[in-house]
Amino acid sequence: SQRFLEKEGAEVDIQPIANWFLFMVWENRFDTLRRMELKEEDGGRKGLKDKNVTQKMIGLAVADKAIRAIFHSYAAALGLHGYHLGDLDQIARLASPHHDLQVRGGEAHMEIGKLIHFVEDKVNHLTISVKPFGCMPSSGVSDGVQAAVTTKYPEALFLPIETTGDGAVNVQSRIQMMLFKARQKAKAELEAVLQERGMEAADFKERLKKGRFQSPLAWPSHRVAGTAANLAAAV
Repeated sequence: SQRFLEKEGAEVDIQPIANWFLFMVWENRFDTLRRMELKEEDGGRKGLKDKNVTQKMIGLAVADKAIRAIFHSYAAALGLHGYHLGDLDQIARLASPHHDLQVRGGEAHMEIGKLIHFVEDKVNHLTISVKPFGCMPSSGVSDGVQAAVTTKYPEALFLPIETTGDGAVNVQSRIQMMLFKARQKAKAELEAVLQERGMEAADFKERLKKGRFQSPLAWPSHRVAGTAANLAAAV
């Protein structure tokens, strides 16, 4: 849980529900584009027969922009500036070599694409996938593909967790082991930035006591995955 992770020293970034809404819009757009390639119009429930395809595509584009606009309006009101929702087309491109985009269920390819994005763009040190016990689309498909992804990206730390009514101690033990590895990565990242800037740890802490980073709402520009390393680069 978030409380346990934070108690262990992690900074938790929970994926917003807006990403799921954007994913549903993306799926609808992807399927519509594929149906447009058929030799004749599909008369099924989601087919394009007797439907205005142009109007449908415009509606999906408007829905995507509306979801993003509503999210960013609330985020700005709460002081969350500079947060960007995911580019679902980019996520699909990253996942497509490893996962057929037409295989659906749960988050489908999105979990795989996001892990690759997190590694390539240095978003985090550890990705935890939490799903209900027995979630076949994730446990039986996505998690299996993630084994190939982590082989290609050995620096990726990925931990799938299934929620059940028991076994909390076992789950927390697994999380603690992965958090240890993530903590080591964060420390190495910070030390590299400090060395690059010619700063000692004590100097870094003193500089943090001055200027804009005294505000709890101040946030450094993204450079690497760790907040501490980004702060060191900013000060």
